[in-house]
Amino acid sequence: MMQEKARNNAIALSIGFFLIALITLATIFRPSPKIKSPDSGSAARQSDLIGKLDAAPKISNGELSKKIQRKEKMTLIDIRSEIEYAREHLLDSQNIPLAEINEALNILDKHATYVLIGADGISEPVATVLDDLSDNGFENMFYLEGGFSAWKDGYYPTISEGDPNRFTDQSKVNYIQTDALKELAGSGKNLLIIDVRKSDRFNEGHLDGSINIFLDDLEKRRKDIPFGKQIILCDDNGLGAFKAAVRLSDMGFYNVLTFSDGLDNWKKKGYPIVK
Repeated sequence: MMQEKARNNAIALSIGFFLIALITLATIFRPSPKIKSPDSGSAARQSDLIGKLDAAPKISNGELSKKIQRKEKMTLIDIRSEIEYAREHLLDSQNIPLAEINEALNILDKHATYVLIGADGISEPVATVLDDLSDNGFENMFYLEGGFSAWKDGYYPTISEGDPNRFTDQSKVNYIQTDALKELAGSGKNLLIIDVRKSDRFNEGHLDGSINIFLDDLEKRRKDIPFGKQIILCDDNGLGAFKAAVRLSDMGFYNVLTFSDGLDNWKKKGYPIVK
């Protein structure tokens, strides 16, 4: 009995050593994984584009800021996505995403001065646009050194979409409620009520004496807004008015009140609406 048990243990031990040796040999002689080499054509093209960008005229944040203050004639082209642009951008810049550049070539003036704004500094998208513009006869081109991220990090002015969940945007807004607005509207004070809804909603009914400037048109129509008046912003529920207040604050308008209750609540209280 003891001899049979010893023999079984010896067999098990031998099998164990055999399996260990087998695994070790398999590990040693296992073929190394093949690493795919990068596409040399694509890498060369990217290197060429970045080289062109590095040699292209660039403009620093400080230089661009001075040109804007001096109101020098130039066109700021933001090539980021529509979503990124809508979230925040430079005042008076126009958004032409990378995919739409070729379509815009026939519209843009080849003799004008352009400053390209990418997401960050030297990048393939900016280099691609510069290359396309150069090939099509555009001569006066610059790119913003460091891109939009560097501009924002340098605390240069931007226009924000207006996010109620951001503390920085909330800090730009002052509110007025329904009853207080009714009293103020009837006080004869120097007010300008701006309804930021679309024109069809405005035509259905609005506050007496209010003017209609759609939210998305505030930036290009800011010259229609006088600085010397108390500005009241309104829409149906207060969200659009909030966004408008943030944008006006970014544009330097500080005598602004946001009608937080909205016209929906104004109507519920039976206060007058005109058409």
